[in-house]
Amino acid sequence: MKKEFSQEEMEQILKNDAVIPASVDEKIKETYERLGLTAASPGGQDKGSASEKTRPFRMKKKKVWVTIAAAAALTAGLGITAFAVNQLLKVDLPEKDGTLAYNVSVDPEAKKAHVVTSSPTYVPEGYEYHEDGPYGGKWHNDTTDGSMSIITHNAADLYLMTQTGGGTTSQIDKNDYIKTVEIGGMNVDVFSSDSIYTDDDTIRQDVVLTNEEYGYMIQVSLDGPDLADDEALKVAEGLDIQVSDETVPYADDEEIAKIKDGQTADFDSAYDSSLFYNVGDVITDPQDKENKTEFKVTDVRLADSLPLDQFPKENYVPDYDSTVAPLLNEDGTLKSHERYSPASDSLSKEDLETADSKFIIATVEITNTGDSSTKEYITPMLEYLSTDGDGSYTRFSVQSASAAYQALSVDGEPLYQSVQQYTDNQKQHVRFAEIGAGETLECTFAWVVDDDCTDNAYLSFFDMYGGMTNSYPRVKVAE
Repeated sequence: MKKEFSQEEMEQILKNDAVIPASVDEKIKETYERLGLTAASPGGQDKGSASEKTRPFRMKKKKVWVTIAAAAALTAGLGITAFAVNQLLKVDLPEKDGTLAYNVSVDPEAKKAHVVTSSPTYVPEGYEYHEDGPYGGKWHNDTTDGSMSIITHNAADLYLMTQTGGGTTSQIDKNDYIKTVEIGGMNVDVFSSDSIYTDDDTIRQDVVLTNEEYGYMIQVSLDGPDLADDEALKVAEGLDIQVSDETVPYADDEEIAKIKDGQTADFDSAYDSSLFYNVGDVITDPQDKENKTEFKVTDVRLADSLPLDQFPKENYVPDYDSTVAPLLNEDGTLKSHERYSPASDSLSKEDLETADSKFIIATVEITNTGDSSTKEYITPMLEYLSTDGDGSYTRFSVQSASAAYQALSVDGEPLYQSVQQYTDNQKQHVRFAEIGAGETLECTFAWVVDDDCTDNAYLSFFDMYGGMTNSYPRVKVAE
């Protein structure tokens, strides 16, 4: 399937605990705060800028683009549209094998990077701006569950991202491209796509503005049911864009090299066999020796159902009655669901197949061995690994074609968790828990897994980012 970088993945790419300089770390944090994609952990925990614990927003996976923040790789091909060369910024949108990917090039020697802000003068009816909460930094339509975001990147942002974005970027389906127009001397690309889910009528509209003179790009993203044509374009046409006299520095070669070195160490390395644990083993954080938290899986098993007398409704993270119950048969087993074939590289409706599922149940002891209380991310993540038998592993994903089914387990998070201390904001921070000095929490988790993926299922620990790197401890679900 198409690779879709989540915010967590891009933040992990751009941010390395050991090597990232404070100046770059601050730029990255500011960028993601503008995106409205991170929020502080409960209680305002701060362990320092390099390892600050944040709670990533796990966005519902419709047909979601990466933002321009992630579009850093060069892709050869035939251009559908090409932007004029400017001394500061060059952007084009080449096509290859039916997909598009932005080429972004910034020359930091040509011109300083100015601070750029943008705000809408036109907002679609029903969309209201949220300062905080699960939709913080975005406009949300409470009636339709639609959302809108406006993301502005100045030349320094784009330069950092093009230099550190790695070798891949999301591919945009050629059929999603609608047209290119001009607004105030800027080229503007317009895209529209339907949801990848067969039970969701959401429409996604994206508009990307490029300013060559000042080297900035703005992305307007709008989704919701029954959107009028060019609704996002109307937002873009009404943007109030301010270019400040204030400038910000570009990342220097040393800063960029340190970030890239961290990426290479994290993403190109093989899976370390010493990081695969068994049930009953004590698991510690291999990346943070000062972390005093230990995990131990005391039991893990597959089950056909989760009886309510053993797994109470209130311990489900998604609402049981509205989200979970409709997907269950009378005996508590999961109904069959449609998915996109894991063997396919596309999300074509022609690749739909039917799958049956089970539950994974794991009991985990989480111990704080330190002499003071701590707030920790306690939730193991579910991921799928395949191996060719020689000890090497490849991570893969399984994409449901049902939005209702996908809501049961978002990006590897469990749908059931018996310890829930922070339940405000639609359980946004429920994956955290405060553990006293010397205290052990026992928590039961449950995930949904397709029948044919049980042998590929692993639990990943100390992993807020959903298995993006190879350096997290893992426990195999079925032996």
